Amino acid sequence: MTRFPCHDGISWHPRSVIDRYSPGQVEWTRYHHPGETGLTGEMLRRMCPRPEDGQVFDQGNGVTLAGTANLALVLAGAGGYPLVPGRAAFGVGSDAAEFDREHVHLANASGEEPGRSWYRMMDAGYPRVTRTGVIEGQATFTESEACFEWHEWCWATGPRRPEAHHALHGAYGGEQPVMMNRRAHPAGYGMKEPGCAWVFRAEVTIGLHTSVSLTG
Repeated sequence: MTRFPCHDGISWHPRSVIDRYSPGQVEWTRYHHPGETGLTGEMLRRMCPRPEDGQVFDQGNGVTLAGTANLALVLAGAGGYPLVPGRAAFGVGSDAAEFDREHVHLANASGEEPGRSWYRMMDAGYPRVTRTGVIEGQATFTESEACFEWHEWCWATGPRRPEAHHALHGAYGGEQPVMMNRRAHPAGYGMKEPGCAWVFRAEVTIGLHTSVSLTG
């Protein structure tokens, strides 16, 4: 009996971590960066190697139908929106509902509102390819952003530079963006309080599903 490996499809596997910085750590970091108007994960990690409010780890999510269609367009050079710095957004929301490929934004059960969903552009230089088949994204949700119970997250892209907003289409100035993927964590990631800064990092590994076929 001869066994031959067969590559049946492409896999998309994310791993994520949320670094949860306390108000004191945020103030300390801002104090030492007086000329900076923004706050980034790199700044916080440099000044505060250990987030006082801990870290939350997770893995897995699903690619939406819109995300699959967008990937096909980009790969074929037929349009679509690439997931690149300056256009890629990170979103978080409060909806713990299971993944549905037809979802086009977060907070589907209750609707997008400032207390239920929030999108912001990824930190400068993200997303980036860190090694073969691995894409890393990062966004820093600052003191007054996304102050609600976190249960879900996504990556998104669109036709222009996104601005911080509670609605995905609003983040892209009313133009039609694409939510590429979505992950809902049943237990949640925690309650983000005002004054805290949470840095959401996700790493997606793109690979091949391998199965083995037998021949006589």
